[in-house]
Amino acid sequence: MTAVAARRGFRIGDNWSVLVFVALFVLLVLLKGRFTGFDLRSLCVNTLPLALIALGQFLIILTRGIDLSLGPVASVAGAVMALYVTDNPAVGLLLPVAVGLSAGLFNGVLVVGIGLPPIIVTLATMSIWQGIALIVLPDPGGSIPAGYQEALIGGFSSPYIGLAALLGWGLVITWLLSTRFGLSLRAIGGDELAAGMSGVRVRSTKIAAYMLGGGLAACGGMYMAISMSSGSPTVGDSYILTSIAAVVIGGIPLTGGRGAPLAVVMGALILSITASLLYFADVSSFYQSLIDGVILLLVVGSSGARGFVRGLVRG
Repeated sequence: MTAVAARRGFRIGDNWSVLVFVALFVLLVLLKGRFTGFDLRSLCVNTLPLALIALGQFLIILTRGIDLSLGPVASVAGAVMALYVTDNPAVGLLLPVAVGLSAGLFNGVLVVGIGLPPIIVTLATMSIWQGIALIVLPDPGGSIPAGYQEALIGGFSSPYIGLAALLGWGLVITWLLSTRFGLSLRAIGGDELAAGMSGVRVRSTKIAAYMLGGGLAACGGMYMAISMSSGSPTVGDSYILTSIAAVVIGGIPLTGGRGAPLAVVMGALILSITASLLYFADVSSFYQSLIDGVILLLVVGSSGARGFVRGLVRG
């Protein structure tokens, strides 16, 4: 590969999320004065639930859909795990995943089978799952065996378990998108009518995307339960919109059809590291939503600005 080709291969527009994360990471190290294994562990533990839910959101967005219920689904999954996993590990591990898949199937049938708008359907099911979470576990509680936390999160001196999990999930979804199913997702998002005429099973593929989204949200909820050693009926509510923000900050268009899973992971890392920056800069956590909103506007605005400049140049 020539130097010119290499320069063409790396375009800031396609890799900006990596550059933003690196810049924020350097700023964090400068503010804190160090970055230890414990800091890496904390970053990964805080990021992984968001990354899992955002990856589920990403699969749905690829088909030009959206799911506002993923956060509450994560709450229910974590609550169910905390209630059952100590006395019956099989039920405690399998039932939360079944809940996530069933939630996605229900959304998919309403959106694809009946033809209702995704945002209306998932806004309704978001409220339903919030209510179910409170019925299942009215107050934070339940228990998770200590071995689960040690195995999936690691001790204070074991930061690499979380890092491997974070990158591993990104690579798994990357592989999934390289399969026929993944290509079908992209084709549907690019042009659903053309995809159907090309032999793609549009309806079943879109329903499967919602099911996988629900399943990944359930995994995120289970991970939160493990990290907290208990369940909570509201823990997933903060991920309702941040899961979408992580996808957009990763450079994924809401119009569907394209995007990389690892970019979604970078978007989740950016949102997580901004919280750490605010803490070490001695800025109130109340500004977290403000900062996240500004970042989101910059991402969306930069794309529009580039199009506006191109239009001026061509004009």
